[in-house]
This record gives sequence, C-alpha cells and structure tokens, in this order.
Amino acid sequence: MKTYLINSIKQVSVNSQSWDTISTLKAQEWIVYNEDISQVEKFLFIDDKKLLVSVNGKSSYSKWEYIKVNSSLIIDDEINKYLLKIVVCNKDIIVLNVDSTNDYSFLINSKSSVLRSPTYADIQWYLIRNCGVDILNEQQRQQFAEEKRLEDEKKRKEQKERELEQKKLFKDIGIAAGIVLILFIAISALNSYNEYKKYHPSIFITEEKNKVAVDLGLSVKWASCNVGANSPEEYGNYYGWGDITGQNVTKGTDYAYIIDYQFPPRSTSDSLPSSITNSNFDMAKANWGNGWRLPTKDEAQELIDKCTISKAEKYNGNYCFKITGPNGNYIYIPLSDLRFYDGDIISRGERRALATVWTGDISFFCMYSDEHERLAYALGISETDDSGAYTGKIRKELDHGVRWYGRPVRAVMDK
Repeated sequence: MKTYLINSIKQVSVNSQSWDTISTLKAQEWIVYNEDISQVEKFLFIDDKKLLVSVNGKSSYSKWEYIKVNSSLIIDDEINKYLLKIVVCNKDIIVLNVDSTNDYSFLINSKSSVLRSPTYADIQWYLIRNCGVDILNEQQRQQFAEEKRLEDEKKRKEQKERELEQKKLFKDIGIAAGIVLILFIAISALNSYNEYKKYHPSIFITEEKNKVAVDLGLSVKWASCNVGANSPEEYGNYYGWGDITGQNVTKGTDYAYIIDYQFPPRSTSDSLPSSITNSNFDMAKANWGNGWRLPTKDEAQELIDKCTISKAEKYNGNYCFKITGPNGNYIYIPLSDLRFYDGDIISRGERRALATVWTGDISFFCMYSDEHERLAYALGISETDDSGAYTGKIRKELDHGVRWYGRPVRAVMDK
C-alpha cells in the first residue's frame, strides 16, 4: 500500500468522518492513490472481515478489523499486521495514517464524481475544502488563506446586504403599516364625517341678488331658484314639511309617534295644521323672508294647468324642466333626489328623478287611518311612469308627499 510522508497535518474542522465507518468501507471499491499509474492497487472490504487486495489484477485476501475506540483499522496480511488510524472516511476518500508515523495513504472511491483520476494537489484541495484537513504546502496555504479571506468577505457582504434588505423590508412594512393605519384612520374619519354630515346636513344660503321673483302671468310670482340655491339648476336645501332648519334628521325608527311630530315640530297634544303657508313653519318665509312664502296647493296646481312644461334638458350640467308662463316668461326646476328622515339620500338616477317642491298644504289622503300618516301636497314633474321607469313623456301632478321626506322648496311672492 503506497504511503506518503506528510510532516504536517492539521485538523481544521471535525466533519471529516462518516457516522457509519464500516458501512462506508464496505460500500465502495477503493483505489490506493499512487502517482505511479502503472501500479493499480484496489481494496474491497468484504463481510466476515475479509479484505480483497488487488494489485494490477493479482488478488489476495487479508483480514481487516475496525477498532471503534480509536477509529482505527487493523489489516493483517498474515505476514504483518498494520494499525492504521482513520483520519478521513467518507464516500469519496479514506485517509489512513500508519500508527506512530508520518506516513499516510489515500484510498479513493473508484466511482467518485469529484475525485476522478485525481492528482496529489486535487487530494490536498479536496481535503481542505471538504473535510477540513490541511496537508497543504506553504504556497497552497497562502492561496487558501486568500480564498478564505475573499469568501469570508463575500459572506460578510452578503450578510450585510441581507441585513440591509431586511431593514428595508421592515422599513417598507413599517411604511405600509403606517399607510394602512393612516388610510384606516382617514377612512374612519371620512365615515365618521359622512355619518356626521348625514345627521347634520349642510345648509346653503341663497344670496339676495339671486332671489329673483319671476312673473309668469299667474296669480303669484315664482322664484327663479330653490331655497338654498344660487342658480336655477341647483337643488338647494332639502326640507321636511314644516322643518324650517332643513336639518331635522333623526335616527329614530318609531316614525309613527316620534318622527311625525317633528314635521312640523309640535307637541303630541297639538293637532296637525292643515296649512303652514305664511306660518312659523313656512320654510320659504323663514329662510328668505321679505314676502317670500311657500306656494299653496292651488297655486301649484295653477302652475301645472296654465304653464307649458318642456322636456327635461341639461342646464348648466343638471337636468331641468323649463316652465314657461302664459306671458312667455319662464323658470327652471331641476330634477332632484329626496332625503329620507334618517338622512339617506334616495337617488333614482338623473333621468328618472323628480322635479319636486313642497306646497304649504296638508293632503287629506292618508296612508292609514291615523292622523300621523297624513301626507302633504308637493308639486311633481317627471318623465317616468308609476313604477319609476323612464318613459320620456312629461308627467305633472300634485303629489301626496310623505312629510318627513326632505324635498327642495321653491318660494313664491304675492303680486
């Protein structure tokens, strides 16, 4: 068995030996490394402690035994017994040290994919890089130290990059979490604001210069825009019948006995007035003053009967009906939504909406027999049928309106 004199060998790490040395020995065909390629010596560790030794095809049997206590092999060729300490044992190579000497042998797995026809230098580099065993010469050791330095530098760089990436990730997560938190706060604030606005609707003020009384050739003059609006196409404010503030919105659900007495506001012992025109509950009078008031049922009916109403067309962005009086003068009334008693806006779409304004008179039509279910008259103009479907045909009438619905108000003035 070819041996090599190695004066200095260092165990750099402890990962040089298989956990199951015997299985590793028996699982492979081992070639004794020899720089003289004319000498091919093979070892086969067989069961029953037999060792088949082949030198250039000539075979003989020896005996072998594994000593676990000091990780050694005893090889007996019947002439001599050799105690060989196992320095490395894995699927590619076995490094054996003749006990108490500096002589070493290398057994190479004949089927190794990494040590195929290796040179001595190949073995040296394999052992240091894969087994942590240093049998390098001084020049190789300097080369390896430089490789190790570059590798460690690369690892430190990669570690630093990972740390920076991790910090960036945490920063991005923090920013994302902050954005989510800000969005959550903003959405919550917006929802709170919308909820607040729902129960505290904005009230718009009509400037004096825009309170124009138009003589249509009827018994009264009609305002050119709704209360709270500053141009004909604006909706203005939504008012429940008899609510001069436009802000009477409630979360109550018992509308029969609670909401009813807020339109108009009164005690439960007070009866429902038949008319609020020119009263303290008149929404037009309270907000515009100076002779302005709600139209009566008859005045609204006069508008329907004596005026020409053109198909709804867009006027400054909103659909409006143009209403032309007998004398040729005209006003616009915009199609608008309604506001439910709890502040929800009831939208039917811009072409299915209703041009509607309150009158000051109560309707004697009741949804049920109780007084609180009595409705109030409202002027209604639309291009829909009873189901609310758009037909394109003008429909004009005095509507029986639920008093706690918010509707626009169009004021009139006596001549």
